[in-house]
Formats: sequence, structure tokens, C-alpha cells
Amino acid sequence: MAIEEVPQGTPSDGRGLVLFVPTIANPAAPTVAELSGGTVVKLTYSITGDGYARTTTINEVTANRLTLRQTLQYDGTEVDTLSITYVYTNTEDDVARLALPQGTSGFIVERWAIENDVAIAAAQIVDVIPVTASVSVKNAPVANQELTRTQRLNVTGTVQRDVAVVAA
Repeated sequence: MAIEEVPQGTPSDGRGLVLFVPTIANPAAPTVAELSGGTVVKLTYSITGDGYARTTTINEVTANRLTLRQTLQYDGTEVDTLSITYVYTNTEDDVARLALPQGTSGFIVERWAIENDVAIAAAQIVDVIPVTASVSVKNAPVANQELTRTQRLNVTGTVQRDVAVVAA
């Protein structure tokens, strides 16, 4: 038997983009214009290195049948959660704090595996997460660390996973 080939991986360093986009007409098909517009806020480098916490849980449906020795399982509801920890100075330079005051609704758009400075283009694959910002909480100061805040972004609709950006 032949040894399995090792596929080439993509380093994550410098290859990520997190945007806050106030409006997207069709989250299953975001446009280049929507993701590049003047109201879009780039959050990537405001978020701390360990401060992007997105999880997806698939709840399990268990099904039993009369006399069947095997319990059956199906995918149930999905629960997506998202919180971010970001740096702040309490000045007008606070990108994330100013973009996400409590109650603000819009979309978090994730793009991975492409250099951060590459412009949004058609056919790029993104995740689109509808959110409403919760309270931004100041974290306790720590010696030799930047000041940070943590904020839950409530997922308010269906998350679109691995959707292609469209030209128009």
C-alpha cells in the first residue's frame, strides 16, 4: 500500500480578514460592492491574537425504534456563538469599540486563507454571520499587556458558510 500524500497546508499568519458590514441584501451571495463599501469596518487587527471566539454546536437528535438495538442519531439545531476581544484606548482611534456599540446590527464577514491586504473580489469564499452587538466589557488591566474589551456578538439569523462573493 502506498503512503498517503501530505497535502500542502496554508499558513494562517497574515491570511485572514474580519469585517463588520452594516448591510448585505442577500447574505448567501454578498457582493464585492457590499463588502468594500465605505461603511465597512475592518476589525481583523483590532482583535487580539486569541480574541476571536466563534463556535458552532450541532445539537443531536436521538431516535429510538421499537426493538432496534441501535440508537439512531441525526443533526438537530445549530447554535453559533461569537465573541471578540479587542484592544482599546478609549479614544477616537478605537476601531472595534466605535463600530460595535451595544444594539448595533449588521454582519460579521470572515475571509480566511487569502492575504489580509488582498482586495475583496468575486469568487472569494466567505462566511457571513448576522449579528447584534451586546455590551462591551472592559477586561481587568494586566501588567505588560494592552488594555482590552470583550464583547459578545449575538447571532441573529442563519449563518452563511463558505459562500462565494459575487461581482454584482
